[in-house]
Amino acid sequence: MKYAEIPILMYHEIGEQNNPWCVSPSDFEKQMQYLKEQGYQTITLKELNSGVKEQRETTSKFVAITFDDARKGVYTYAGPILDKLKFKATVYLVPLWLEHNCNLPSENYSEFMSWPELKELVGKGWEIGSHSWSHLNLTTLDQKQLIEELSLSQKKIQDNLAVNVESFSYPYGQFNDLVLTEVLKIYSTAVTVSSGFSKLPGSYSRQVIVRGQDWELFKKQLIYPKLSLCLIVKDEEDFLGQCLNSVKDLVDEIIIVDTGSKDQTKEVAAKFTSNIYAFNWTGDFSAARNESLKYASGDWVLVLDADEVIDSQDYGLIQQAINCWDISGYQIITKNYSNDSSIANWQPIKENNLFSKSFLGWYPSVKIRLFQRNDTIKFQGKVHELVEFSLLENKSQIDILPLFIHHYGNLKDKEAKIKRNLELTKNQAEEFPFDAKTYLKLGIQYKELNEFNLAEAALNQALKLDPSLSTAQLNLALIFQKQNKLDLAISTYNSVLANYLNCAEAYFGLGFCYFKKQELEKSAAYFQLALKNNPLFLDAYINLGGVYEKMGKFNLAIEYLEKALQLSPRNSRAYYNLGVVYERMANFSPAITFYQKAIDNNYPHREELQQRIIKLRRCLI
Repeated sequence: MKYAEIPILMYHEIGEQNNPWCVSPSDFEKQMQYLKEQGYQTITLKELNSGVKEQRETTSKFVAITFDDARKGVYTYAGPILDKLKFKATVYLVPLWLEHNCNLPSENYSEFMSWPELKELVGKGWEIGSHSWSHLNLTTLDQKQLIEELSLSQKKIQDNLAVNVESFSYPYGQFNDLVLTEVLKIYSTAVTVSSGFSKLPGSYSRQVIVRGQDWELFKKQLIYPKLSLCLIVKDEEDFLGQCLNSVKDLVDEIIIVDTGSKDQTKEVAAKFTSNIYAFNWTGDFSAARNESLKYASGDWVLVLDADEVIDSQDYGLIQQAINCWDISGYQIITKNYSNDSSIANWQPIKENNLFSKSFLGWYPSVKIRLFQRNDTIKFQGKVHELVEFSLLENKSQIDILPLFIHHYGNLKDKEAKIKRNLELTKNQAEEFPFDAKTYLKLGIQYKELNEFNLAEAALNQALKLDPSLSTAQLNLALIFQKQNKLDLAISTYNSVLANYLNCAEAYFGLGFCYFKKQELEKSAAYFQLALKNNPLFLDAYINLGGVYEKMGKFNLAIEYLEKALQLSPRNSRAYYNLGVVYERMANFSPAITFYQKAIDNNYPHREELQQRIIKLRRCLI
C-alpha cells in the first residue's frame, strides 16, 4: 500500500442526536470493528504526511481517523471503542468553541470536550490538530485576520496541551491560494471535506462519514479506486505519446486496442503499457471500444482518443470524482481546437498557453468520458459511439466534471478521417434509412470532401425525413455558396432564418454572398447581424473590416479589425487586413508594421508579403 492510498475518514460527532454529522455509537463501533477485522491499523496525520512526502510504501494496512470540532461524544463514545481496539485518531478543535461555547445555531447540536479530556486523549497517542481559532470562513478574511485565526489557534492548543500542532482542518472546507499559502507556513499539512484519496500538499481529501452511512459505501471508501484508461488506435504515432504521457501518473492501467496500425503506434504504446491488443476493424467504433472494456480491470474507466490530453492540474478532480460511488458516469467538456470561428460556440483564445498550441480558438463538445466499469455499460453507435444510452437504460446517475479534455484532431489528416467515417455513415444510412440525422452527417461529410452533388442529395433526403433540420438547410446553403450559386444560397440562408432567426452562421453566409455580388452595403449589414447574434464570431469581424476597406470606410475597417485582434491577438488575417487598410491610406509605416505582424503569426503567403514590405520601405525613403 502506498501512503498516498491510505484512506482518511472524516467524522464529527458520535452520539444519538438526530443530525447528519452525528454517527450513532452502534454504527461507529460496527465500522471500527470492521477495520480491525480487515487488518487495519490507525495512523495519525503527522505520520501519514511523512510517508506521503517521502513517497513510501508499506505492507501494512493503514487508515487515518479524524474528528472535526472536538465534540463531547468523541470522548464519551468513540474514545472507549478505539481504546478497546488499540486505535488512535486525530481531533481538530476550535479553541474559542471549547472555552466560550459556540454561538452558531447550526453547530450547537452537541457539547464540546474540555482541555483535560483532550489531554487524556493525547496521553493515549491521539493527535491534536487545529480547526482555526473561531471557525470562520477563511476565504473571507484579509491576510492579517487570516494569520491571527491560524496562529492563535495553534498557540492556544500548544499552551494548554503541550503538544506540537502540525495539522489543520479548513472550516467549512473552504480555502483559496492565500489561505493555502498561509496555512502551510504554520502547519505541515491540512485536510479538506473533499471526498477521495487526493493528497496534494495542504489539501488532503477525506472520506466523509455521516449518520446512517450505507454499509457497502463505507467499505468502498476504504479502497483506493483503480482507474483504467481505454483507447482504440490506428496509425497514431504522432499523437499517442503526448496523450499517454499526460495521464500516465493518473491512471492505474492503460489498455490499448489497435485496429490495424501500419506505423510505429504499437511501439509508442509499448513504452507506456504491455496491455496492447489487436482487433480486426469491422467498421464499428462501438465494437472496438467495447473490446477495450473487456481487458479493463479498474473500478472506473477513462476514455480518451490518441489526439487528446488532460492537464495534470485536473488530476485531483478526477480522483475526487471516482470516490463518489453514487455517480455512475461523468460528462466532460472537450476543447476541440480549431481556427474556424464559424463553428457553433467557437471561442477565441486570447492568450497563448500550453494547450492551445498554434490554434486561435476552440469549440466545446460534451459526452461521458469517465464511468464505473461494469458489464452493463457498453458503447452504442457505429459512428460517434457513446455510453450515454447504456447508462440511461440503467437509470444511472450522471454528473458533470468541471475540467477539459484537450483535443487536437484538426492537426491530423482531416480528409482521411472524413473518408473513413463516410463509409461508416453510408452503412448506417443503409441500416437506418429513415434516420434524418444520419443523412445530415452524410451530407456534411460529402461537403467536406467537395463532393457537392452527393452532399446536396444527402441533405435533401435529411430534410425530406425531417423538414425542421435547420442544420441541413444551413449546410445546403453553404454548398450552393461554395459552387458560386449565390442566388440559390441566399434563398436557402433566408429559409434557415425563417425558422431560426438568431442563426449567426446564416447571416454570415448572406454577408459573404452579397460581398461576392459586390453589394457591399448589404454585405456589411448582414455581417453586422452575424455579430449581433454571435459577438465572438471572429471571421465576421475580419470580413466586416474587409468590406469597409473596399467601401473606403477606413476608420470603420480599422475598428472592426482591431476588435478581431482583441478576440484573437495572434490572428494573421486580421494583421494582414490592417496592413491593407493602412497601405490604401498611404500610411506606409503602420502598414509595414501590421504586415510584419502577419508574417510573425504565420501568414500563409509569407514570401509575397515580405516582397510587399520591401516595396513599401522604398516608399518611405
